[in-house]
Amino acid sequence: MLGLETKLTLYVARHAWASIAYSNNVPLSTISKAMGHDSDRTTLIYLTSLDSSAVDNANKNIMSLMTSRQ
Repeated sequence: MLGLETKLTLYVARHAWASIAYSNNVPLSTISKAMGHDSDRTTLIYLTSLDSSAVDNANKNIMSLMTSRQ
């Protein structure tokens, strides 16, 4: 229905939701509850391992440089 090129699994959707919520300042306790975690600490460990925004931005910048030189 969405026309996605990659397979959207519940695992991917769950991680995407948590990551987007975290980056948009949704309270950690809300994310923790939504994820079904027993503690905010578990959620924080999980979320910090998902934050790849710095790497994503670096990749976009490098790709932009590469494509602008062709």
